[in-house]
Amino acid sequence: MVTLPRRSAHRRNAHHPAVLATVAGVLLAFVVLVLPQPAEPGSWFPGDEVADSLVGRWIDAVGGMETYHEFQSAAFTVTTVLYDTVTGRIRRSRPRYVWIKKGPYGEQSRIERWEGAGLIQQGFNGRDPAWAAVEGELLPDTAKDTREALYVSRDVFYWFGLPFKLRDPGVYLQYLGLRERPGAEWSGEAGSPTRAPDGLYHAVGVSFGVGVGEHQDVFTYYFAPDNPLPHETTYVEEGKTSLNRMVWGEIDRAGQIEYPYAVRRDFLTESGKRTKALVVSDVVVNPETPQQKFERP
Repeated sequence: MVTLPRRSAHRRNAHHPAVLATVAGVLLAFVVLVLPQPAEPGSWFPGDEVADSLVGRWIDAVGGMETYHEFQSAAFTVTTVLYDTVTGRIRRSRPRYVWIKKGPYGEQSRIERWEGAGLIQQGFNGRDPAWAAVEGELLPDTAKDTREALYVSRDVFYWFGLPFKLRDPGVYLQYLGLRERPGAEWSGEAGSPTRAPDGLYHAVGVSFGVGVGEHQDVFTYYFAPDNPLPHETTYVEEGKTSLNRMVWGEIDRAGQIEYPYAVRRDFLTESGKRTKALVVSDVVVNPETPQQKFERP
């Protein structure tokens, strides 16, 4: 169960949204079972108000949109940990060093990691083409790291910006009704998944309008009725049919504005075995990051 750390009195949110179970029961009769393809701007899904209320409850629980308005930049480390699904042991661990910033042309990112070739750098300043370099030497546009630079840059900003990014223009929310979570529950022990706990979760589908983001992936967030924070997110990547599962870990806060972020996210198979985790550490909120950090070498 995802929980929130205590906040200082001056940052606590005074709003407590009403329980949504009654509304959800009324809407359950016309739940849409399949999330539609990304919609054109201006379209409307049945149940939008319920989905919007669930997302709003999540945002309120972590400080409200005013917290995101006060957020300008961050620096942090995100470590990808790969697991062996049979033994549960760590196969590989790779840190990435990340800077993000709201800039004059939009969201900016800089990511650095070490590989065999040296220090790999990727960046995007919100205006010019995203770039990649090795030890400061710019890579050609055809290089894999260059081709992936824009997606990676937006991805690190997006996940650190949740739940607030779900209020962005072109993000479509759809209430999918009360559902069981898919697959087995991860027990935390190697090779011993258990059945998902009994009970229904509010399911909210998230898709993106044409031209929003680099990929038209489709997400579903599962909220327990008594918890404003999601327990699990599943997603299907554009052009694929396989279901990916991600379980949310604890939420921590950083900086004077007490900005909320997920300390870790665990990725599971449908049988409940962990394949990887993304662990966020060394978080600094609103540092004075120079603009040059995001520019091409």
